Amino acid sequence: MAAIKTTLSLEMRKVFQNQYDNLEKNQGFKVMMSHFGLFSQDLVSKLSIAAEDILTSAGDKKKVVKRAFSILIEGLQNIRIHGSEDEFDRQLGYLIFASNKEGYKIIMANVIRSSEYKKLEGYIEVINSKSAGSIKENYVSVLSNEFLSQKCGAGLGFIATRMKSGNPLQYRFYALSEEKMLFTFCVILDR
Repeated sequence: MAAIKTTLSLEMRKVFQNQYDNLEKNQGFKVMMSHFGLFSQDLVSKLSIAAEDILTSAGDKKKVVKRAFSILIEGLQNIRIHGSEDEFDRQLGYLIFASNKEGYKIIMANVIRSSEYKKLEGYIEVINSKSAGSIKENYVSVLSNEFLSQKCGAGLGFIATRMKSGNPLQYRFYALSEEKMLFTFCVILDR
């Protein structure tokens, strides 16, 4: 299928390129892997396995490799499942996976409806305000309630990512149109 360039995808591409360039030129990170576009289940699996191989070959501890793998799976599935569609019913997103001597920076992004912005921001702020012990209790509580009520979601992925990274979740929103925004999500994982 030929690439269809829309205003939305071009704006996303600008943000992607700016973040990519900023990591390498201004922040001292080396981008090890990136992808812009569609995320199939097969691609999510391949990217996760490739990242695991990169981390293992870099000599990282098994604990760091497992955490990074888990964070990637969670974030990439979020892009694939929860991303809003463009005018051609595509769920576009991107991944930038970078490293420096202190650790890793994982940036993931997808399109959301503008109406979801405040709810998402509030939820992440609540997660970021919790202590390590409190976030773990919250994780167990949400996990238990999801199994009891058979509801999916409830932000469990954000809670798990915060817990596994040990760092606050960084995020930013970019207006793409009146109805759509780009949600970028950055996770820092220490070595």
